[in-house]
Amino acid sequence: MAPSSASPVPIELVYKEVDGVQIAMDVYIPENATKEVPVPVLVWWHGGGLVTGTRRGLSPHMLHMPAKYNLCIVSVDYRLAPQIHLPEILSDCKSALDFLNTETFAKATRDCVDTSRVVVSGSSAGGWLALLAGTGIGYEASGVERPKEIKGIVALYPITDILDPFWSTKQRPVVFMDRIIEESEVAVFMDTNSTTLSWSTAESNRGFVYRYCLQEGIFEQVVLGGTGIDPGAYSIAQNVRTGKFSMPPTYIAVGNGDTRVPYRQSLDVAKAFKSVAAYIDYNELDGLDHLFDTEDKYDMEDLYRFIKSVL
Repeated sequence: MAPSSASPVPIELVYKEVDGVQIAMDVYIPENATKEVPVPVLVWWHGGGLVTGTRRGLSPHMLHMPAKYNLCIVSVDYRLAPQIHLPEILSDCKSALDFLNTETFAKATRDCVDTSRVVVSGSSAGGWLALLAGTGIGYEASGVERPKEIKGIVALYPITDILDPFWSTKQRPVVFMDRIIEESEVAVFMDTNSTTLSWSTAESNRGFVYRYCLQEGIFEQVVLGGTGIDPGAYSIAQNVRTGKFSMPPTYIAVGNGDTRVPYRQSLDVAKAFKSVAAYIDYNELDGLDHLFDTEDKYDMEDLYRFIKSVL
């Protein structure tokens, strides 16, 4: 999991250990950050459908962020489904945000990071985690205390509602794969008694699990298991419309050619924010697919203008 030689080298910190599983974050600090002039923080959760992925999956524009925009980026792992379910994942998100305010974090970062100025962010499933953490939606249902208030939310092509028929309608095969995934290919990863992981690389066959969930229409079952929690408790737009949650300024970017997460989910969130007069900067990019920002040509300048405006 070592970063490439062309990438900035992060500070690696274990922020939580549970049942023998260490969960870590990578902290990238601008070179000119000092104790006298500390830099604000963007906390980022990776995508992968909550079933795979790693904190080392930062897009190029994010790796450029510390030097170009004078921001600290904290890239966070979390335990993966289906061995762990959404309530435990939200607990990990809360633990990561709490860890920013510990003496351990302050010492490791030489007091150069201003943890009173935090934006939460994520891509795909990580965008969902950012929306949940930033608003507090889903936390009470999960039996987890809401995170402290943050300055803003940045969600890229996020999952936002597992009640959408997209997740329960079988896709055989999924549109972005040219074959059926056999159960035997993912059986060890789907076994809830298998070893709990806090990261998984794209090269692993575990990368097929999200596709298998779409193929078989079982995503809700995989991320919620037998928790008995109403999946609507994690639906962003539905809960925003209740007016019961605080809505920090929010930025969403999504391609309307997305094949992995329906872009209508982000559009619905934007409409919900507007219905309660909450600020949202919604960016729908024509024809672009999922993961578009992982290409070097997308510098995401609008995203960083938004972050600057809320910090």
